[in-house]
Order: sequence, then structure tokens, then C-alpha cells
Amino acid sequence: MKEPILFSKLVKWQFWLFAKQKTNLLLLIAFFVTGLYGLYQGFAFKEKQITTIHAFRDEKADAINKLVAGFQADTTTVEGREAYQKVTSPREANFYTTLPVYKIPNTTALYAIGQGDVFPYYYMIKLESFFMQLFKQGEIANPLRALAGHFDVSFWIIHLLPLLIIVLCFNILSSELDNGNWRLINSQGITSKRWVASNIFLVACLAISLLFILFLSGLMINYFHFGQPPSITDLLFLAGACLYLTVWLSALYLINALRLNTSASALYGGLLWVLVCIVMPALTSTVSEKIIPVDNTLVSRMSRRPQGAKFEDDAFGIKTVRQLGELKPQYEKATVSPKSQGFRFAVYFAYHELLDDSNSVAVRHYFNNIEKRQALTNASGLVNPAAAMDGIFAGLARNDAAANHEFIGNMMKFHQRFHDAFFPALFFDRALEKSDFKKLPEQEATASGKIPGMIFVNLLVFVIVIIVLIRWANVKFSHRLNT
Repeated sequence: MKEPILFSKLVKWQFWLFAKQKTNLLLLIAFFVTGLYGLYQGFAFKEKQITTIHAFRDEKADAINKLVAGFQADTTTVEGREAYQKVTSPREANFYTTLPVYKIPNTTALYAIGQGDVFPYYYMIKLESFFMQLFKQGEIANPLRALAGHFDVSFWIIHLLPLLIIVLCFNILSSELDNGNWRLINSQGITSKRWVASNIFLVACLAISLLFILFLSGLMINYFHFGQPPSITDLLFLAGACLYLTVWLSALYLINALRLNTSASALYGGLLWVLVCIVMPALTSTVSEKIIPVDNTLVSRMSRRPQGAKFEDDAFGIKTVRQLGELKPQYEKATVSPKSQGFRFAVYFAYHELLDDSNSVAVRHYFNNIEKRQALTNASGLVNPAAAMDGIFAGLARNDAAANHEFIGNMMKFHQRFHDAFFPALFFDRALEKSDFKKLPEQEATASGKIPGMIFVNLLVFVIVIIVLIRWANVKFSHRLNT
């Protein structure tokens, strides 16, 4: 037998054989074009979010500036008195004051829409019950999914690139055995292991090259169009994608090591893709919904505005304001009284504050169940690479349930700061002052840069799976040494 051919030379040989087949080039072009389309989808979604956020921010900031200008209005005119009344009366100022809270998408959101279309990225906040506003503006249902299903770059990586790998690698060895070329190849000192490994390596280079081109394109779009420099989440996105593709390459390496015929290899590869990318994620979502049900009717009633004749009852009003003082000690000595013009208005908002407090336990239970369901879905990633990869991408893009709940927590703090700016005037029966408006919170609630630990756990699992698959395949190949 001749001296073994260098691995680098063998890879060049594989590339020549690959390029010789024009259908392979067409296949690469087709997959690259679909990847570009996925990148465009992510760009369009992110562009829509940022455009909407800027529009709301500018509109509401302009409205607040016009309202505050009423402090300098000429009160000798009708228009001036109206403008001054709007800005100094807590009742009227509340009507004209709505603050937007928004979450600007991060750099990685360009690649992974995740559940960004399920969870709102902006809310319009008023002084009223926070939970009423939350469940009225957002979706009551919470369709947490194991896979997002959007045609973005993450979908392209999770679903389509494995198909490309399967198509190019399922019959590396069986095709040569079927057409009778294997004896000639083997006579050149090429073992089945080296033949398969060189082909797998070539396909890995091609797939990762396509990925890297799209990744760099995304970085350029983020930097030049959105003004966002690369971040650590982008690098983790690329690392995770490479590991995920390596899992599939290792699986095809093992399928070839089993030395099946072409039809059986194709069947194994196809069934593996269906199981990993379709069946297991769907099963996970169904099981998590059954094990941890979420009662959406529990919170649906909170979206209704409190009404009734009780708000006209002085005794009820006095009792409500006193209860607010027990809940919030800063209003324990509230001076608003039934004789003041703002009493009914103060009672209404005191009731809202007490209502949120009474509903807090139910809301906490609601979100805890959602978190448990999401944790179960994330845990499925330990046995399902596709679900794990989807969770990693959504987590890095801050488009998952955890990021949404963090956003809601930020909004609650924002809502409380809004109260702290307006409530003193309301419950101590005085006119609003310019200093009160300066206390209004900033109109943005940004997500923390903390990366969920489950992401690193799943990446470690990928490494372990790759090692196991490669060692298993090498054992199979060693049984056919020099063949």
C-alpha cells in the first residue's frame, strides 16, 4: 500500500470533487441566499422596533415639553390660563402625561428574533394600576415555545444548515462503495476514516464560511446603520452556532462510520433532523404546558378599569386614602379631604395602588409558573441541541421570557418613580410645580447585560456530545483499520 496522502492534500482533493459537481455549487448558493433573507428579516424587525421607539420617544418628549411650557404661560389670556391649568392640576396633568417605556434591541437581536414578536418592547405608562396597564397592553396568553419558528439567521442555523450538512455528508462513504470507486481510493493509502474526515472537514469549512459571512454582515449593519459596536453576546452567538454545527457534523461522521448503504444513511440523517428540529421541540412545548399550566383568566380581570358608585362615597374615599397611608408611610398624613377638588381623583389612584398591592401575590404566582415552564423548556436543551440552540440565541438576543420579565420589573420601578413625582401634590392637595416634572423618570428601561448561566451549561453539553460522537465514530472506524 502506498504512503498515506497528507490530510491537507486530501481536503484539496475533496474540494476538487465537490466543485466538479455543479449542483453542489447551486446548493451552496441557494442556502447562502436563504441565509441573507434570514438576515434581512432580522434587520427589518429590528428596524421596525427602533423606528417605533424613536417615534414614541420624540412624540411623548415633545408633548411633555409643551405641557411644562404652561408654567410660563400668560395667564391673562384664555389660552394661557388653560395651559397653566393643564400643567398645575394633578387631574389634568395626568390626562396629558403618558410616558413610554421601551427596550432597545441589542446587537444580537439582528440574528435572533426569538419571542420578540410575542413580548412587547414598549409600553405606554400612566399613573393608573400597573397591572391593569400591563395585561391590557400585552398579550394575556404566553405561548412559550421551544423553537421560535421565525425565518431569521437563528432559524437558518438551527434548521437549514443541518439539512445542508446532511445532504452533503450522508453518503460520503456509501456512494464510493456503491459506484465501485472505493477500492481505487483505498489503494492510494486512504482509509475510510481519513476519507470521511477530510470530507466532513471540507463541509465544515464551507458551512462555517457561510455563517461567518452572514455574521460579519450583521456586525457591519449593527455598526454602520444602528450605531451599535460588536458585543460579547455576538461572539457567543458565533461560538454557539459553530458548536451546534459541529454537533451535526459529528453526527454525520458517526453515520458514515456505521458503514450503512446510501438509502439507510439518508434515512438515519433525515430521521435525526426531524427528531431534533421538529418532534422534540414540539413535544417539549406540549409537555411543559401540561405539567405547568398557566391560568390566564387569573390575570385577565386585572386589565379591567375599576368603576362603581363607591368612588363617590366620602366614607369609602377616606378609608381608601388611610389604607394607602398604611401601605405607603409617606402618605400617612395625607391632607386631601372630601372638600377638596382633587379628592375623588386621589381616591381613585389610592384605590389603584391598593389594587396592585392586593394583586401582587397572584401576579407573582402567575409569573413564577411561567418561569418554571421556561426552565423546563430550557432544561430540554440538555437532550435536544435544536431547543438548546434556540434558547441560547433568544437569551443572547434578550428576546426570551426571562428578558421580558426583567423588562416588566424595570417598568414596575419606572411606574413607582412616576408615582413619586406626581403623588405628593395629589395627596397633599397642592398644585404641581416645575420641580415635580423634573422628577419624572427617564423614558427607557434597559435590560441588564448579564448572560444567563444556562447558556454556558448548554454550550458545555455541546462539547461533551461532540466528544462522545467523535470517539464513538472512531471506535467504529478502528474496527476496519486500513479499509
